[in-house]
Amino acid sequence: MKYRWLLAAFAAGTMAPTVAGATTSTTVSAVKPDGVAQALQNLGYTAELAKDANGDPLINTDIGGWQAALLFYECNTKTHDGCQSLQFVANFTPEKKFTADDAVRFNRNTRFASVSLDKDQSIMMTWDVVTGKGIDLEVFSNSVDMFRSAMDTLGTEVFK
Repeated sequence: MKYRWLLAAFAAGTMAPTVAGATTSTTVSAVKPDGVAQALQNLGYTAELAKDANGDPLINTDIGGWQAALLFYECNTKTHDGCQSLQFVANFTPEKKFTADDAVRFNRNTRFASVSLDKDQSIMMTWDVVTGKGIDLEVFSNSVDMFRSAMDTLGTEVFK
């Protein structure tokens, strides 16, 4: 009896219609900016595809309550496609003092993140991900989660 119920549930799940336009891919690649945006949305985040000042793809997003952007790098200089890597970027205007020594400590303790201070004391955190022709969706998801966690950590250090 249980076997038939499980088989029926499996069949219903595999034959269920998908939402129009929604695709599920097992890889994420900077080569396909719309696929990166879709992956972010599938993970529950906002993703607005745009272009930067050079014409390369750009995604504006909200990850865990933090405003961020994904910049696309190593794109074809003429066609602005064929990008090979992503950079997650978040900017912070601190309410608490955050020094160059604090940035060095944060960088040392937060693998993959890079924090820099501007002359006006604003803080920029970046996180690079090389995707090439594609990385596993789970790896991309882990990168997004780790970036969110790093933003949470930095946020506790710079806001009251």
